Amino acid sequence: MTSINKKRIKCAIFDLDGTLVDTADDLGLATAYVLETYGIKPKWTKDDYRAFVGNGAKKLLDRAFEHKLSDDELNKALEIFKEKYNEISLDNAYIYDGIKEALDTLKEQGIKLAVVTNKPHQSAVKMVKTLFGKNYFDVIIGAEESVPKKPDPFTTNHALEKLSCSPQEAIFFGDSDIDIYTAKNAGVQAVGCSWGFRSMECLLSAKPSAIIDTARDIPNFFKVV
Repeated sequence: MTSINKKRIKCAIFDLDGTLVDTADDLGLATAYVLETYGIKPKWTKDDYRAFVGNGAKKLLDRAFEHKLSDDELNKALEIFKEKYNEISLDNAYIYDGIKEALDTLKEQGIKLAVVTNKPHQSAVKMVKTLFGKNYFDVIIGAEESVPKKPDPFTTNHALEKLSCSPQEAIFFGDSDIDIYTAKNAGVQAVGCSWGFRSMECLLSAKPSAIIDTARDIPNFFKVV
């Protein structure tokens, strides 16, 4: 584990799917709906859908369709997916155990909180505000067609700017190698969350500063006031 200077940390950035919220069931249902719309009987398990998540909804569908769709077909499938997922995105989604308590502790210490996700922006904002409260997070940044997705650092850099926080003053928490690479690309220290959608081997391969097994460990990276 890399030494983290707790006194310097002012901001915490979190991935959404698989880190703050378990969304696997609804993502899987929406993807299965699209497959069925195209006359394909879904064969994927919940673990498969978890493995497909991380690079955005379009990549999720590309993997579910086993890369057999053209780009135009994939874009049409994406529109169907977005419409269906917006209908059901909160049907089964839930905050992971201990997350809310850990974030409440950070807020009490004056730590600024951000969500940076490859989930479509409107879906991300809707989910976060519904599950956590309207003004709980200082910044919520989801995916937009016009900007690069993680692991490109663009959205993370934008979050840092909105938080008035330097890369050295932030920690990025995420459940996937994509999150770890995103943090590194932005010059932010990364902490892997083992309770999410990726395996321990996947997290280790990305070489985060630390890996935690429970949300209760999150406040340990911040200076106690």
